[in-house]
Amino acid sequence: YPLRRQRQMCIRDSLEAIRALSLDELTINTRYRDHPELCKTDHERLFRYELSSAIESGGICASASSGNKAVSICAIKPLNWDSRHFGHPMAKLTLAAAPECAPDSVLELLDTVITSMKKDKPHLHISCEVDIDDYNCLNPLLNLGAIILDIKREYRWTSPKNIKPPKFLSQIRDYRPEDKNRVMSILHQSDFKSRFTRDALLNPKKTTELYKIWLEKLLDGKEGDRIALVAERNGEVQACGTIEKHDLSHAGININMMSGGIYVSTPLARGSYYPIIYSLTEKASLICKTSQTCVSLNNHPAIRVLERMNFGTRSTRYALRLVR
Repeated sequence: YPLRRQRQMCIRDSLEAIRALSLDELTINTRYRDHPELCKTDHERLFRYELSSAIESGGICASASSGNKAVSICAIKPLNWDSRHFGHPMAKLTLAAAPECAPDSVLELLDTVITSMKKDKPHLHISCEVDIDDYNCLNPLLNLGAIILDIKREYRWTSPKNIKPPKFLSQIRDYRPEDKNRVMSILHQSDFKSRFTRDALLNPKKTTELYKIWLEKLLDGKEGDRIALVAERNGEVQACGTIEKHDLSHAGININMMSGGIYVSTPLARGSYYPIIYSLTEKASLICKTSQTCVSLNNHPAIRVLERMNFGTRSTRYALRLVR
């Protein structure tokens, strides 16, 4: 693979071309890495879906091949909702390479795809996520000037069986619609550190509004499609934790899981994260076999609780933004 003469670059501009791509040589680590319900083929389906959706959204996909097998693939997908929300053209980059693929090959592919995409949108904001072990993709991105905005880890669980019940469980109850104003006011007091808040190109007010939209969507969600719990102290809600159902049918995978979610709290809610995440675990296990939540590695209090609960996972990812 490292030899230039073995490499052939090709723009994939049709869904048929993407479906025909052989992904056998690539290292594909999605955010569901090591998920007990997913196999290698499922991860390839998730990756292929990202490539297809890039084309369907008016983006670009290209691959570098050795013979008839792809050794690196890159796609850029325009993010229409994000672009409208932030008032700035935004896109997501998806990248994978074979272990033996030379870094200069990945770099050349990236340069070709980004240059092509930026012809019409020179100020396109491009973000991407790369698995922490995927140096073949990370280093070329850093060489292009990408900056790391966050390191995120997915914590996964199936049930709270062998977990010691925490204190303050009696303070946890189901969220009720009349709690909404209080929960939203707690959100306004919260200070999230994430790839959005660290991105100097994004309007801070729009980032704050993004979390408001996200939390409202979760709170207004249908019972069974989401779980929302609150911690109440001295007759007043001091914290709220949520998680929602995700299905992977869009990628042709017949699996449901509880994932995502958000936690907000006041200073008076100290010690509430453990009982809320424990209770979410209990309730989630009645709906889906597996649940997971994503936490920024700089969120030390949450990390300590999740590690203590043995919710380990190998899925850790860099969140990057290209600067050029």
